Amino acid sequence: MKMMRFFLAACMLFLGANRALAQGASDPKILMGGSGSCQSFDETSLTQTFTNVQTGCVVDFTDLINGNGVTLDLLVVNVDTPFTGALSCALGPGSPLIGTPTVSSPTSCTFQDPPNQILSIDPGTTYSLSFVNPNAIGGGFPALIDITLAQTVIPAPEPSTILLLFVGMGLVLAGRKRLNVLRPGCV
Repeated sequence: MKMMRFFLAACMLFLGANRALAQGASDPKILMGGSGSCQSFDETSLTQTFTNVQTGCVVDFTDLINGNGVTLDLLVVNVDTPFTGALSCALGPGSPLIGTPTVSSPTSCTFQDPPNQILSIDPGTTYSLSFVNPNAIGGGFPALIDITLAQTVIPAPEPSTILLLFVGMGLVLAGRKRLNVLRPGCV
């Protein structure tokens, strides 16, 4: 009977410890939000690595890719520096991308717009990333990390494409009108 009680107590301690670890008291989180920071960086290419990024504060990034004219609708944030814990991703106030963020690998988060609503990161827009350690004791990000940002661009329609679209619509409408003239009584 004593052996059974010991076994049950050991199981309860083991399950309690696993539950505490699963809840991630010291697990790191990447949080995307609006601007306002302790550190700032300019993005000048679609894939770019940033070194010595501070954790535990808000870090600003400004879209300066190709001067202006590049709108971003998907952002992958990869942490290149080793860290401990299971990564999570979240949106904060003022985030320019409002789709549900996902953990795309053990070291990266993907932020994007929902398919039916495109807000995007417009040229010159500043947004923030926070590398958060909820309880930094015993885990999470180190004080400085290296990250790589990779984005995709919303293709802007060229003026000639828009012109062709309107010409095509005009031809379709003219053809329907002509067809109705040739076949009176048809609706």
